[in-house]
Amino acid sequence: MKLRTIAIFLAAALASAAAHAQSGVYLSMDAQQFDQIGVRAIPLPHSQNTDRPWLFGPGFGVYYDVTHLGKHDLKTGPIVLGIDGRGDILRLPAYGSQYDREDGILSLRIATKSTTYFHSTPYLIAGLGIGHTRIPSRTYYNNNLIYVAGIGFDRKLHRTIDWRMIEVAASTLGGYQVGYAAQQNNFQITVSTGVVFRFH
Repeated sequence: MKLRTIAIFLAAALASAAAHAQSGVYLSMDAQQFDQIGVRAIPLPHSQNTDRPWLFGPGFGVYYDVTHLGKHDLKTGPIVLGIDGRGDILRLPAYGSQYDREDGILSLRIATKSTTYFHSTPYLIAGLGIGHTRIPSRTYYNNNLIYVAGIGFDRKLHRTIDWRMIEVAASTLGGYQVGYAAQQNNFQITVSTGVVFRFH
């Protein structure tokens, strides 16, 4: 999936979110540890054969909390269920070249109906999407399924503006291959902070 496709997907989600209550648009600054195992054909002595660079860049997305279906309120107790669509653009100059990563992810979202600690609204996300990755010195991208789970806290600053105090997400790229090792895997930790604009 190319960046243009991710942008079109999120633009459509934004248009849908803006037309409904209990929705929001967010912008964030993301830092991601990109963990690759099996990067060398012949590992260095006493080496874990692992590359763990930190990539940085903007994140963006929309969410829609589903509080009713038609004319019927959903009975979900102290939580609200919803969906979250997001993307990010991550970069890191390295080895005379550059790491490039773009993700497009659709997740289920579970949030509390009221603010709790630090006047914030905690939420959980779990979903999947497409990870678009290019490592230094390569001319092509790898496209892989990406699986994500995370937790975050939004603090109300204004009637329609929240501060995304922090979000921490763990993810993995399914079938991702780099280097020469027969057994490889990939794992990411992404830390984000930003601002949320809510619609009522």
